[in-house]
Amino acid sequence: MIDLLLIIFALSVLYAVLGNAIVRVILRRRGVPVRWLWAGTPGYLYRVCAQATPTVGNHLRGFAYSTDVAWLIAMISGVCAFGFQQR
Repeated sequence: MIDLLLIIFALSVLYAVLGNAIVRVILRRRGVPVRWLWAGTPGYLYRVCAQATPTVGNHLRGFAYSTDVAWLIAMISGVCAFGFQQR
């Protein structure tokens, strides 16, 4: 069980980090101002996409939201794996 949780954790962290990087690059190419310091914060890029909807579009906003969900899954699976390891 712990192996499955660790695999889920690793894959969701990878998706969240690479997804945030891709969203940030696309936003910068479209001329949307993004603060470099806040770009890794969960929810920030989704809010930027939501505020710039005509320029960005719904697909990028959905992708930004999915990276936030992946971050949440990573945190939950990490906490559960740590709990199983303590037993």
